[in-house]
Amino acid sequence: MLPLQLATASVRLELGQASRSALLRSYPSSLATASIVMHPYAPLHPSSSGRTRLLHTTRPSLQQAVKPQQTKPQHPEGSYLLFHPVYTPEDLDSVRVTYRDAKTLGDRIAGGMVKVMRTIFDLATRYPSHRKQFPAIKGSGDARVALPAHLSQQSATAATKDDAVKGKPIASQPSTDLDGLPAEMTLEDMRKKGLTFGPDGWLTRIVFLESIAGVPGMVAATCRHLQSLRLMKRDKGWIHTMLEDAENERLHLITALTLAKPGRFMRFMVILAQGVFYPFFFTFYLLAPRVAHRFVGVLEEEAVLTYTRILEDIQAGRLPEWENVPAPEVAKEYWQLGDESKLVDVIKAIRADEATHRHINHTFASLETDDPNPFAYRDPPPRMRGENYGLERDEALEWAKGESKEQGERIG
Repeated sequence: MLPLQLATASVRLELGQASRSALLRSYPSSLATASIVMHPYAPLHPSSSGRTRLLHTTRPSLQQAVKPQQTKPQHPEGSYLLFHPVYTPEDLDSVRVTYRDAKTLGDRIAGGMVKVMRTIFDLATRYPSHRKQFPAIKGSGDARVALPAHLSQQSATAATKDDAVKGKPIASQPSTDLDGLPAEMTLEDMRKKGLTFGPDGWLTRIVFLESIAGVPGMVAATCRHLQSLRLMKRDKGWIHTMLEDAENERLHLITALTLAKPGRFMRFMVILAQGVFYPFFFTFYLLAPRVAHRFVGVLEEEAVLTYTRILEDIQAGRLPEWENVPAPEVAKEYWQLGDESKLVDVIKAIRADEATHRHINHTFASLETDDPNPFAYRDPPPRMRGENYGLERDEALEWAKGESKEQGERIG
């Protein structure tokens, strides 16, 4: 029996040459690299949004070769969080709203379920039916909805007094297709008529949805974990990716809570929704895991759309309260944002995360349940995640095997 010493930071093995060769033969051929791989979550390039899964090694020369000199690593030293993408500005701007066409009965069932759930929630929250054209905005300081006190002071300090704050008209092009609406409206009137959300409406929606969005990843990881124990075989890499998914959604909620202060009613609704959704999705995943992943993929398509609409509102002047709000500290640490980052940068990072979840779940839905996780050892590039809904089975298996070195560029 070989001695194995566990440390909190990494796993180190000291083996003789013969024992090392025997251990490597017990791993899949894709892991038989020049180093001993025991911790598959170390990024090759911490500052990039994609990562290559490596193993820790006790050879200093190899560690120095793969460790770049970066001032902001993807995973700060001492952090207990799982690894997650860190984005460049180009990565954040590459995200697109895209949809996968329903091809099977399971796809249509998943899409129908999301449509029903979204319709009910939209009605309950009076979600605006977003238009392609809006009236020009008559700027008015009185139309602004107040931020929470702790953010209002930060925003006032960081913001430059733009036209919206001064009460001057916000630059906006009049539209010729307004369905009977006036050519110009104040922001207050637009919100009263339900044409657009204010900060409170968006925060209510974000907090509720993110409190539910963290459920599927944890359920999928739990089901796969129990299956691995029950069948006494390896999981082929799915569990950890699903745990990353769940934690990432939870950090979205934690970030939103720096802006919102949910009351008792909201907390009660979250408890009620979790109490219904968790057992439902657990049963759903046990019976039809591929359809369950397709359901989450379609749900993430809607999440990308939601955050895109928030960004459109900010850029068009319909959400001026969020234009100059500094990024919360928890967001700066998690996504490794700069000191001068704003809330809009955080929203872009969350949208990019949702695009990643969309890509992962649509890919998993196209795989058989005993196929290997194609993202266990290397992530798709950001553009591939941001612009495409996911991989079909043949593409995913090629990606898992690493047979096509140019596949990321071809698909992305």
